Amino acid sequence: MRTHDLGDETLEALLKRLRRIEGQVRGLQKMIAEGRACDEVLTQMTATKRAMESAAAMFLKEYVAVCAAEVASGDTDALEKISDALKKFP
Repeated sequence: MRTHDLGDETLEALLKRLRRIEGQVRGLQKMIAEGRACDEVLTQMTATKRAMESAAAMFLKEYVAVCAAEVASGDTDALEKISDALKKFP
């Protein structure tokens, strides 16, 4: 399975989130370069981490849905894909 199997809406939503996260990371770099207060930097790092976790959860949900459809159509290997994906996402 490839990411394009997830559907256009899902891919656009995921890419939008990742671009926003990319902006957060650039903001973090700037904050550190400017010598901003550590608590401010840590707050932004936490927000960035949560944004990545949210994007990963969205991706996982869609991936499992596609794999479940594959299982329903008789692809027993898709069960292993679901199991492997769940192991990677604590």
